[in-house]
Amino acid sequence: MSEVRPSLSFDGMQSFLQKIADAVENLRSALEANDVDQLPAALDQTNIALDAINQYPGGAQKLKEDIALFPQDQQQVLMTLLDEASVNHQINGDLIRLAMQRSAAMQSFIAQQAPSATYDSEGGVPGSVGGVLSRKVWSLLS
Repeated sequence: MSEVRPSLSFDGMQSFLQKIADAVENLRSALEANDVDQLPAALDQTNIALDAINQYPGGAQKLKEDIALFPQDQQQVLMTLLDEASVNHQINGDLIRLAMQRSAAMQSFIAQQAPSATYDSEGGVPGSVGGVLSRKVWSLLS
């Protein structure tokens, strides 16, 4: 009977999970700082990291099964990284929802403060660009 082994070595698995945790943490930092310039790169990194989990041989479930094959102390290190990434991913979702709510509130506020106190002739909100608040308006929110 052959021994079941994980798809990656401990060092490989730790590096893999560290990159994922770092990407999700970078997005969280950009969201918390309202760093509009850093958001596109942070979002790209996070999408690549989450895709890497989905493309792991056997998917996310196999990743957890592989982690369980390591000795207990190594499992703890790996699960800490995975849990950290998971918690930050959930927080990122909350921060994005809050930013969307704040953006909608600011668009309403700007529309009420406009000289016409309504939408412009094309139905847009003054101070917005393509339905998204302009960088100038966004900086006022920070």
